Amino acid sequence: MTPTNRKGLVMEDHNDNFILIPAKSGGGALVRRSQIAGGRANGGEGAILYLASGPSVYTTATIPQLAEYLGARKAEIA
Repeated sequence: MTPTNRKGLVMEDHNDNFILIPAKSGGGALVRRSQIAGGRANGGEGAILYLASGPSVYTTATIPQLAEYLGARKAEIA
């Protein structure tokens, strides 16, 4: 892990940091990466993220946007 300097604070980079997911109800939801259990598209209106702790987050972000941000690889299916 390499430290990152943000506004004078040294923070460790790691894969379980919090991410801000834009919420349909406005503002957003602060979610820890390790708590994301899955997700699915929600019509043309964004996506639903399922969290390991139980609640779901309805977001305006699309599955491809979330996948790119989380570093997921696209499956090549022949």
